[in-house]
Amino acid sequence: MSVDFRDTITIAAPAAVAGDIMKAVQDWPSWTASVSGVERAATGPLQPGETISVKQPKLAKSTWNVTRVDTHGFEWTSSSSPGVRNVAGHWALDNGDGTCTAELTLSFAGPLARLVTLLYSGLIRRYIRMEAEGLRKAAEERAAG
Repeated sequence: MSVDFRDTITIAAPAAVAGDIMKAVQDWPSWTASVSGVERAATGPLQPGETISVKQPKLAKSTWNVTRVDTHGFEWTSSSSPGVRNVAGHWALDNGDGTCTAELTLSFAGPLARLVTLLYSGLIRRYIRMEAEGLRKAAEERAAG
């Protein structure tokens, strides 16, 4: 059983723009206050199999393994917290009118998932919303030129 969080946001930009911003994980601290640092050894396009460290305010550093990447975004997993396995998705889909809908998901599974989400659900929701709003702003600014 897992505990799932999800946020969607409409962005006045094509999905490819939002997808590119999300996949440039090393740049996240520049557009979302929910991430204070990213360590990525690789350069170039994000690739499945990469391991990336992410630091968020009020949380311990976590290690994420990229499992899936395409033009619309990516998914990664983490087992940084004992007793918890996370899967996070970052996807953007074109709406057919020059806008897109970004969907951010975060699942918690494992024996301690329920306890962790009980303690941190407010912070989790706040950080996902901050990421969505920051993505919207960054994508719309990039699309506007």
